[in-house]
Amino acid sequence: MKHQGFLEYQRFRYLKAAWWLTALGSAAYIWHRLYLFHAPGKLGYGGTWPGYFFGTAAAALVVWLAWLGIRKRRYDTATSTQGWLSAHVYLGCAVVVLASLHCGFELGWNTHSLAYLLLWMVVGSGIYGVVMFSRIPTRLTETLGDTTLSALMLQLRDVDAEARRLALTLPDQYNSLVLDAATNTRLQGTAIQNLLNSTAKHCATARALAGVEELNQHLGAATARAGRELYGQLVKRKGLVDRIRQIHRLMSKLRLWLLLHVPLALALLVALVAHVVSVFIYW
Repeated sequence: MKHQGFLEYQRFRYLKAAWWLTALGSAAYIWHRLYLFHAPGKLGYGGTWPGYFFGTAAAALVVWLAWLGIRKRRYDTATSTQGWLSAHVYLGCAVVVLASLHCGFELGWNTHSLAYLLLWMVVGSGIYGVVMFSRIPTRLTETLGDTTLSALMLQLRDVDAEARRLALTLPDQYNSLVLDAATNTRLQGTAIQNLLNSTAKHCATARALAGVEELNQHLGAATARAGRELYGQLVKRKGLVDRIRQIHRLMSKLRLWLLLHVPLALALLVALVAHVVSVFIYW
């Protein structure tokens, strides 16, 4: 049986609902704009009865969808988390259309436009989250294979122990390179550093690998085998380091979505309250 993701939930139930919502709303907007709207006293479109209707619907959907952040953590709910997430994605996109119809595409330097801009940013970060959660888990599985991050760290420790053992039979320069690789290699940094892969710059493991390769060219026959084995261990270490960094980079992409979406959603709720209150004050 083919796995059904949250985007295909119940044969695209919420995509169809969002489509009908935006289609009917757009048709009503066009009809009113063409035949009934005359803007007396330069009245903005948001001040018309369709404008208030679209604004109320958009605000209600924003509050309802924001509730997902709490609702999805309640396992006693009758509606599955997959269904709530599908509704969140599709109806969240529909909110942008309703908000645009509400303001009649009339924007300015005010609280109302700020709320509208924040809405676009919330939806944009949400789309980013959908893309990341549809791709990153698969890539994480491919990177990890049949192991875990903890197991990779243990493998790295075993490689370091073997490298130190081999380095003891070689000149002191080898010991310095192995120690440098073990102590100065950065596996992860901040979320931004992981995303930019800046932890790989000036990598101590890569430096040790190049140094051992250079030193091996001057080894005698008696120690050449140990030098080759040490080089092999550092190659293995470099592969493990790259995998661990890739895992942290992928996880940072997921965390970046939360760092963007949740604060923006909270800011949108605050701006929405300010927008509604100011409308009633100056009504």
